[in-house]
Amino acid sequence: MTKRLIVFFFTLILPTLAWTQNNSFAELFKEGTQHYVAKEYEKSRDAFAKAVELDPHNATALTNLALAQFQLGKKPLAVGLLRKALAADPELSTARTGLKFVLSQMENRDVPHQLETYESVRAKLLAPVPLLAYLILTAVLLFAAGWTLLSYLGRRRTALSEEKAPPAVPVLGIVFCVGFIAFLTLLTLKIYDSNIMRATIAEDKVSLQTAPGDNQAAILDLYGGMEVIVKANDKDWSQVTYPGSLTGWIKSSSLIITSGQ
Repeated sequence: MTKRLIVFFFTLILPTLAWTQNNSFAELFKEGTQHYVAKEYEKSRDAFAKAVELDPHNATALTNLALAQFQLGKKPLAVGLLRKALAADPELSTARTGLKFVLSQMENRDVPHQLETYESVRAKLLAPVPLLAYLILTAVLLFAAGWTLLSYLGRRRTALSEEKAPPAVPVLGIVFCVGFIAFLTLLTLKIYDSNIMRATIAEDKVSLQTAPGDNQAAILDLYGGMEVIVKANDKDWSQVTYPGSLTGWIKSSSLIITSGQ
């Protein structure tokens, strides 16, 4: 398993060093890499943590930090960091592969909940695709639909003025229009979803409470690696919802915010 992680780790080094904009960042990244290869995981974690402080949205650095945390036995925290990396760059395949690997090493626990349609759509269509991709596709389909329909209207106008049979309605134009509406809907949902604050349970087990504060009534237990939606904050406490289940309060220190900040 360690050999697999080292090989996996090396695939992240050159891309980051190629486009990093800060010499201190590059030095910390190199230092973290060297410590990781030497199996000095605490030093590797510290170096990558400092690198992330310089660039909090650097998906590759977040992924490497997650791997160091995994080696130190912090699996829930590693899951949260990998989700944060994917929120910054949904197309980073190394982070996606790493998340799948870390989750496979954790005990599969769940709590009673209903499968929500929105969460299913989000997992399959929204989370894996960057916002920019939806923007580009929507713009391209709008241009294609507009061009096709305007061309049809021009030909129809010419045919009517010359008292000829009007041209057939372009099927391709209808397809472009349907595609535009579909991608515009997905773009709207993507923008909406990007504003939802999500977090990962970073401890092995926490109790969801009815109210903020110590010694409140517990509703149910949530386990490390579970993703929740943050509804509100009250000093050291956060109100969260486990999708499809109940809403309650847990300590903010038990969470790592992954998106929607």
